[in-house]
Amino acid sequence: MFFNNAISDIYIGTGAGKKLIKDIEYAKRSVKIVSPFLSPYLVKKLIDLHYKGIDVKLITTDKIEDFYGDRKRNIHELIRQEVHIDGEARYRRHKWKGIVQVLNWSVIILFLIMLALAYRLNDYRVVWLMLPISLFFTMARFYRSKIKHKRIYYYTYKKLFPFKVVLSENANGLYSPYIHSKIYIVDDEIAYLGSLNFTRGGTKSNHETRICLSDAPAVRKVVEEFDYLMYEANISEVCVQEWGSRLYYEAVN
Repeated sequence: MFFNNAISDIYIGTGAGKKLIKDIEYAKRSVKIVSPFLSPYLVKKLIDLHYKGIDVKLITTDKIEDFYGDRKRNIHELIRQEVHIDGEARYRRHKWKGIVQVLNWSVIILFLIMLALAYRLNDYRVVWLMLPISLFFTMARFYRSKIKHKRIYYYTYKKLFPFKVVLSENANGLYSPYIHSKIYIVDDEIAYLGSLNFTRGGTKSNHETRICLSDAPAVRKVVEEFDYLMYEANISEVCVQEWGSRLYYEAVN
């Protein structure tokens, strides 16, 4: 994209995101953001906007603060986990549990019979009963292992609002441009460009450059570029299923 003679406001220094955050918080229709890095507390602002009915769209990379960890922070809220049950697998697992129960009782009963016969007959040949006992015990262990590893749950993931997570490194050695742009568009009327990421440091404490465009033709060009990156650009990205499985715990059964 190239656009000349755009009218803009320029800011250089710390606190470059102060006016940007205010405009985002007071958006009336839409917020569109391109930022390689995110801070969880700023993601919370986007989540709040979404629940207020604002059309939020986000392009980021897999270099996200607090991506890992046990606590479900704001990043987790971008993806919703849905748990599904495989009915046939659950039936098989239930059937195997019944088999294990029968085998366990068979082992106990045969063992008691063996002890009783050994005591009453005083004939140690009854120890041959250990063969079926061992067989039943081994079979019970086999089915317990199958029960333990039989997957009856499977998971799907949905995005809270439209977003794209771009790989920070090229996939399979194929060339894919790294998303380093920082673009913020509010209501398709105001566009911010510059060096600041959507992070605490970028918006508050870092020395950053930032320009603000309210010139309609220029903003329209920026919106077109965002839409291209969001929907058309051939960029390697993390699918929602993969990202969700990395964020959430997935029980087998």
